[in-house]
Amino acid sequence: MIRPTLALVLALSSISVAPVVAQTRPTTVEVYPIAETARLGTAIWRQDVAAARATDALLAASGGQAPQGLIGWIVSPDANGQRVRFLSGQPAAPQAYKDVVVDSELKAGPVTDAASAELSADELAQFAARNTAGQAIGPLRCAAQYNAVILKDPQGEGWLVWLLASTTQANIVPMGGHYRFHISADGRTVEKREQLSGGCLDMDRSQAQQGGQTVGLVTNLVVAPQPLEVHVFLSLLNQLPIYTVTGDKVWQVRGARISQVRMPAR
Repeated sequence: MIRPTLALVLALSSISVAPVVAQTRPTTVEVYPIAETARLGTAIWRQDVAAARATDALLAASGGQAPQGLIGWIVSPDANGQRVRFLSGQPAAPQAYKDVVVDSELKAGPVTDAASAELSADELAQFAARNTAGQAIGPLRCAAQYNAVILKDPQGEGWLVWLLASTTQANIVPMGGHYRFHISADGRTVEKREQLSGGCLDMDRSQAQQGGQTVGLVTNLVVAPQPLEVHVFLSLLNQLPIYTVTGDKVWQVRGARISQVRMPAR
């Protein structure tokens, strides 16, 4: 995936890791019902885009330069969409700095000063969860930078954190190397780490074209019996259908629509 205003994004939201490709034995990961998979993938995409749009707004309001002292951001639901709160201070003691509300159409509003520098307990836990996941990334590392998305765990009291392999190449879709973490409610303990692919796989967008038409990208999935939320995210982000092959089944992911493809009888 690639975002605009890359320099600031990498400085604030991404997690730097050594560019190591380590193949590990794939382990089956937890899967959610299809409807929940689609919902989570859409939420990941919306948060990722909101952070990018808010970053653009912050840069525009700062004369093209990132304000000094920023250490990251958190994204929270807002009555009008999502609030991207930029943080300053130290990672162990973050403070609210600037807010940007991104509406339901994913349009960023004005940059405003945070009403108070003090973060709520929930905000502190969310930022801690992001940092906890970043410090616990596994040996499979398919990119030098990973982007983080944090959501409430729909099945528990804690957090779900995704570390998403990123790229600076506009034509590349990083299909492999993503992680999902289950983090405790206080944001400080990794309860489970899940590697969402068997290895690294960067796919060229041109592979989705055939005869001048967009047909989609095809990938094998060995860690789950159905598409995962990251496939929904990648399909929405790249505006491409993604076909996942799981054993003897083929699935189509077209944005938030997931369906099994009927194969012709032999």
